[in-house]
Amino acid sequence: MKIPLTCRVVSFLSYFTFGFFGIIWLVYVNLTGKRMDAFVMFNIFQAIFISVLLAIVSLVYDIAINLISAIPFIGAFVEKFDIIFSGTPLYFTFTISGLIVTLLVIYLSVLSLLGKRPYIPVVSDVVRANFGG
Repeated sequence: MKIPLTCRVVSFLSYFTFGFFGIIWLVYVNLTGKRMDAFVMFNIFQAIFISVLLAIVSLVYDIAINLISAIPFIGAFVEKFDIIFSGTPLYFTFTISGLIVTLLVIYLSVLSLLGKRPYIPVVSDVVRANFGG
């Protein structure tokens, strides 16, 4: 089955904007009364789920770093790890954590632009079980 170009571009843009364009597309589809393709619905909800998951992971990471850095001997090691992982630029302004997120977004958006459903082990299963596709 060939996925239309419009569906692929909407899926691409929803990953590229961390679900923001997908939310706009959902509002547009509901206001016009059109039927949304299962491919687009899967990708939009996966993009939204991933962006919420990244925000939660970032928040938990910051809280954990702040709590663990108060421990006398382990705290110094954890602070150095945090500086290397999310504070030291590798290439221009890309940190290790930023590079991981950028590679994830590129993987998801390119596969959706090619008309394939990108698969992330737990996330895709949750989205498929709850929103179909």
